[in-house]
Amino acid sequence: MVEGFAQILDSSIINQKKLIDSIRIVQKRNQNSFSVDGYVKNDLILNHKPDKFLGKNTKDYIRLRNGELLWLSEVGSKFYFDDKRGFKEQINRDQTFGKYPSYDFDAAKKLYINFSNQLIKIESISDKYFISPFGRNAQKYYDFELQGIKNDDALIRIIPKHRYGPLFRGTFVLDTMSYQLKQFDFKLNGKQGIDFIDSLNIKQKFDNTNRLIFSEVGFKGNFLKFKFSGKAKAYFSGYENNIPENLTFEKHEVLIEDRKNITNFSNKDRTVPLTLQERLSYEYQHHQASEKDSIQRLIQRPKLFPLLFDEKIWSSKPRHQTIIFDPIVPAFFYNTIEGLGINYGVNFIRYSKSNKYWSVNPRIRYGFNNKELNSDISLTRLFNPSRRGLWNVSFGSTYQDLNPNGSLNSLQNSINTLLFEQNFMKLYRKKYVSSSVGTEILNGLYWSVGVELSRNISVDNQFDYSFRGIKWRNFSSNNPLSPDQQSKLFPDHQALFVNTSLIYSFNQDYENRNGEKIFYLPKGPRLILNYRKGIPKLFNSSSNYQFAEIELQQEKLDCGLWGYGSYSISTGRFFQAKNVYFPEWKHFIGNLALVFNPGLKNFHLLNFYTYSTNEYFAEAHFEHNFNMKFTSRIPLIRNLKVQELIGGAYLYQPQKGNYFEVYGGFKKRMFRIDYAMSFDSFGKLNQGFKLSYDF
Repeated sequence: MVEGFAQILDSSIINQKKLIDSIRIVQKRNQNSFSVDGYVKNDLILNHKPDKFLGKNTKDYIRLRNGELLWLSEVGSKFYFDDKRGFKEQINRDQTFGKYPSYDFDAAKKLYINFSNQLIKIESISDKYFISPFGRNAQKYYDFELQGIKNDDALIRIIPKHRYGPLFRGTFVLDTMSYQLKQFDFKLNGKQGIDFIDSLNIKQKFDNTNRLIFSEVGFKGNFLKFKFSGKAKAYFSGYENNIPENLTFEKHEVLIEDRKNITNFSNKDRTVPLTLQERLSYEYQHHQASEKDSIQRLIQRPKLFPLLFDEKIWSSKPRHQTIIFDPIVPAFFYNTIEGLGINYGVNFIRYSKSNKYWSVNPRIRYGFNNKELNSDISLTRLFNPSRRGLWNVSFGSTYQDLNPNGSLNSLQNSINTLLFEQNFMKLYRKKYVSSSVGTEILNGLYWSVGVELSRNISVDNQFDYSFRGIKWRNFSSNNPLSPDQQSKLFPDHQALFVNTSLIYSFNQDYENRNGEKIFYLPKGPRLILNYRKGIPKLFNSSSNYQFAEIELQQEKLDCGLWGYGSYSISTGRFFQAKNVYFPEWKHFIGNLALVFNPGLKNFHLLNFYTYSTNEYFAEAHFEHNFNMKFTSRIPLIRNLKVQELIGGAYLYQPQKGNYFEVYGGFKKRMFRIDYAMSFDSFGKLNQGFKLSYDF
């Protein structure tokens, strides 16, 4: 038998195919319904920190030592699988240490990686797919080399045929008598295109019935010269061939974690004991938790740096309270209506043990030049976490963008106004009261309804200061439809409307974490129906119209080795539109600045306001991320690990006709650069580079 086994491991593709087919037949034969106990341990360690970071000595503000444990988590669960219901998991133990979470291996399912599939994706680390050595037609991508045979166990080396392809390298052990896989050790490195990761190692072991009993994902990485490593290990024991018929899981519920039934680990619960470092880390954390409640330190003077550029958060777990202060620097703004001003808010949140919460968010807005004070407050209640039941009421006065979808944020508009003498954002003053409520009717179907009464006041430019005086450029008026004339866009008026939405996500899986749903991206598309009615006369409202819209969209449509795509198609119109003022028109997410927001429904080069309509429209967007399909094959470029993107957009409305965009770009972590071109029915309109960042 051993001699016959060795003979099929020559260089012949046909014989290699026989080997792969034999392994797959054995694996498939043993993949029946089962239940099993799972134990997961996940850690992250800082191996090295640089002496200096951003020109400062890291010892002064980063209190971490080389070799320090940054994160440790343990999860115990009961794990189920069958062909009809798929994977289901019940968490029964959970324990964590640290403030810097590792990659998200917080369930046994995420380490139950099946290499008999054609494509492998380690979802907690990357969206990228890799080709399995045991998948169909694996002989097209791998060579197999027999390293030796001992006690009927063959050690076989896999060699990728393409050096920079999405392929593994490593070894596996096979029983020569039964063709049953015993264990393997496969590796990927940074050249395979996993961001932040320099090397990744996957190990698995199987029992004598081909059941997975151990799975490990180990990784090493380097971010801004901070070197780290981690391991996520899962142990599976106590296999049973059938699963109970009375499982309490809903159809699309893949995981349940109920804090009332969760306990910490004792030594007897662990499949493997803690290391000395892990045990001491837990003891230190327990000691810290017994110290003074952090909410009582609010009277202490906060450090200036976090408040200047980032939000400051104080929280108290015993009191279930959190206070979030807005960062100070981004709160300042400059525009041609108010001049220099500040828009600052604080968010007070109080939680209950059942994950319900109250949120109170007061804000003040003051223009130092026009001497005008505005303020509003928003109260939010999450009353049903399991159904995403949310109620909100808001009231006050503020300045709002004429395009409610938003054109630029205040910081971007301030920069363009002061440095480039371009006041892209157009505003109006609004005094309002509104209320809304939404809840999930059934899994995947969300319904919401809202009402708003407002006093809308058209305003003109009052200030024209900029750091630079550009001769060929002047500020445009606050009327986007008449940019050269200081004329009011609409008369001051009252507006009352009600709106309702239905959103249905097809094939929507989710986790139930302590009664709160954590949703996965739906496997199918999402259907959205919107309806809005302007109500005349009541409360002196002058709004009188109906508007309906339908949209079909999907994010990250899985295309395997070709990456993923996203799309959105929508259309809508106004009915019986006897009186519709500009703030209630249908608006689109345009962009005229160098920096843009790369959302699915965002245009690169569309004017913020001039394509808005009070009649009807058709809109479509498409974007595909090849996820390093091509850049990984280009020398030098592959080391940058940049993702390549292409996309396009279309808009039709009766006043302007057809509008098209096409673009291509590259994405690296939180940075992105695109080059876009726009067209209408008469030809080319515009082109240029667009940048985005996410921090």
